[in-house]
Amino acid sequence: MSEENVEIVRRVLTEFAETQQLSELVAPNLVWDLRSWAVWTGQAEFHGRDGFMEFFAEWIGAYEEWAQEFESFIDAVGSQVVVTTVQHGRLRGSDSWVDLRAGFLYTVEDGLIRRAEVYASPEEALEAAGLRE
Repeated sequence: MSEENVEIVRRVLTEFAETQQLSELVAPNLVWDLRSWAVWTGQAEFHGRDGFMEFFAEWIGAYEEWAQEFESFIDAVGSQVVVTTVQHGRLRGSDSWVDLRAGFLYTVEDGLIRRAEVYASPEEALEAAGLRE
Protein backbone atom coordinates (compact mmCIF):
# COMPACT_ATOMS: atom_id res chain seq x y z
CA MET A 1 0.00 0.00 0.00
CA SER A 2 2.82 2.45 0.75
CA GLU A 3 4.11 2.43 -2.85
CA GLU A 4 0.55 3.33 -3.87
CA ASN A 5 0.74 6.28 -1.47
CA VAL A 6 3.97 7.46 -3.11
CA GLU A 7 2.28 7.32 -6.50
CA ILE A 8 -0.78 9.21 -5.22
CA VAL A 9 1.42 12.01 -3.86
CA ARG A 10 3.54 12.09 -7.03
CA ARG A 11 0.42 12.30 -9.21
CA VAL A 12 -1.21 15.05 -7.14
CA LEU A 13 1.95 17.18 -7.04
CA THR A 14 2.70 16.70 -10.73
CA GLU A 15 -0.85 17.61 -11.73
CA PHE A 16 -0.81 20.64 -9.45
CA ALA A 17 2.52 21.82 -10.90
CA GLU A 18 1.02 21.65 -14.39
CA THR A 19 -2.47 23.06 -13.72
CA GLN A 20 -2.42 24.73 -10.29
CA GLN A 21 -5.63 22.82 -9.60
CA LEU A 22 -6.08 20.33 -6.78
CA SER A 23 -6.67 16.73 -7.74
CA GLU A 24 -9.66 14.70 -6.62
CA LEU A 25 -7.06 12.73 -4.64
CA VAL A 26 -6.79 15.59 -2.12
CA ALA A 27 -9.24 15.17 0.76
CA PRO A 28 -11.86 17.92 1.09
CA ASN A 29 -10.79 18.30 4.74
CA LEU A 30 -7.03 18.52 4.00
CA VAL A 31 -4.88 20.01 6.77
CA TRP A 32 -1.93 22.07 5.47
CA ASP A 33 0.33 22.42 8.54
CA LEU A 34 3.02 25.12 8.52
CA ARG A 35 3.90 25.11 12.23
CA SER A 36 7.33 23.54 11.63
CA TRP A 37 8.29 25.87 8.78
CA ALA A 38 10.04 28.96 10.18
CA VAL A 39 10.08 30.61 6.74
CA TRP A 40 6.31 31.08 7.00
CA THR A 41 5.22 33.69 9.54
CA GLY A 42 1.51 33.71 8.76
CA GLN A 43 -1.34 31.44 9.76
CA ALA A 44 -0.10 28.11 11.18
CA GLU A 45 -2.65 25.81 9.53
CA PHE A 46 -4.97 25.96 6.57
CA HIS A 47 -7.96 23.66 6.30
CA GLY A 48 -9.66 22.18 3.28
CA ARG A 49 -9.03 22.66 -0.40
CA ASP A 50 -9.97 26.35 -0.25
CA GLY A 51 -7.61 26.84 2.68
CA PHE A 52 -4.73 25.35 0.74
CA MET A 53 -5.48 27.53 -2.29
CA GLU A 54 -5.57 30.59 0.00
CA PHE A 55 -2.13 29.68 1.36
CA PHE A 56 -0.74 29.00 -2.12
CA ALA A 57 -1.98 32.33 -3.52
CA GLU A 58 -0.38 34.16 -0.61
CA TRP A 59 2.87 32.19 -0.94
CA ILE A 60 3.41 32.80 -4.65
CA GLY A 61 2.03 36.34 -4.53
CA ALA A 62 5.51 37.68 -3.83
CA TYR A 63 6.81 36.30 -7.14
CA GLU A 64 6.38 37.25 -10.77
CA GLU A 65 7.62 33.81 -11.76
CA TRP A 66 7.54 30.70 -9.61
CA ALA A 67 8.24 27.01 -10.20
CA GLN A 68 8.84 23.92 -8.13
CA GLU A 69 10.97 20.86 -8.83
CA PHE A 70 10.62 17.54 -7.05
CA GLU A 71 13.90 15.98 -5.93
CA SER A 72 12.59 12.88 -4.22
CA PHE A 73 9.55 10.93 -3.06
CA ILE A 74 10.31 8.60 -0.16
CA ASP A 75 8.01 5.95 1.23
CA ALA A 76 7.97 6.59 4.96
CA VAL A 77 6.13 3.30 5.56
CA GLY A 78 2.50 3.14 6.48
CA SER A 79 0.53 6.17 5.42
CA GLN A 80 3.32 8.75 5.05
CA VAL A 81 5.41 10.02 2.14
CA VAL A 82 8.35 12.44 2.40
CA VAL A 83 8.87 14.77 -0.56
CA THR A 84 11.86 17.03 -1.15
CA THR A 85 11.33 20.05 -3.38
CA VAL A 86 13.27 23.02 -4.65
CA GLN A 87 11.26 26.13 -5.37
CA HIS A 88 12.53 28.86 -7.69
CA GLY A 89 11.01 32.31 -7.75
CA ARG A 90 11.67 35.72 -9.25
CA LEU A 91 10.58 38.41 -6.84
CA ARG A 92 8.04 40.99 -8.04
CA GLY A 93 9.67 44.10 -9.50
CA SER A 94 13.09 42.51 -9.43
CA ASP A 95 15.51 40.55 -11.54
CA SER A 96 16.48 38.56 -8.44
CA TRP A 97 15.72 34.87 -8.19
CA VAL A 98 15.53 32.93 -4.96
CA ASP A 99 15.73 29.18 -4.41
CA LEU A 100 14.22 27.36 -1.47
CA ARG A 101 14.70 23.69 -0.66
CA ALA A 102 12.10 22.19 1.66
CA GLY A 103 10.75 18.90 2.96
CA PHE A 104 7.10 17.86 3.10
CA LEU A 105 5.51 15.03 5.03
CA TYR A 106 2.26 13.89 3.40
CA THR A 107 -0.24 11.58 5.06
CA VAL A 108 -2.38 9.47 2.73
CA GLU A 109 -5.43 7.64 4.05
CA ASP A 110 -8.05 5.78 2.04
CA GLY A 111 -6.37 6.89 -1.21
CA LEU A 112 -6.53 10.62 -0.40
CA ILE A 113 -3.95 13.13 0.83
CA ARG A 114 -5.34 14.13 4.22
CA ARG A 115 -2.47 16.11 5.74
CA ALA A 116 0.72 17.86 4.70
CA GLU A 117 3.37 19.16 7.06
CA VAL A 118 5.97 21.60 5.73
CA TYR A 119 9.57 21.59 7.00
CA ALA A 120 12.57 23.85 6.38
CA SER A 121 14.67 20.90 5.26
CA PRO A 122 14.25 17.40 3.94
CA GLU A 123 16.12 16.14 7.01
CA GLU A 124 13.48 17.62 9.32
CA ALA A 125 10.70 15.96 7.31
CA LEU A 126 12.52 12.62 7.43
CA GLU A 127 12.98 12.96 11.18
CA ALA A 128 9.26 13.77 11.63
CA ALA A 129 8.48 10.57 9.69
CA GLY A 130 10.75 8.56 12.00
CA LEU A 131 13.33 7.88 9.29
CA ARG A 132 16.25 9.68 10.97
CA GLU A 133 17.60 9.59 14.47
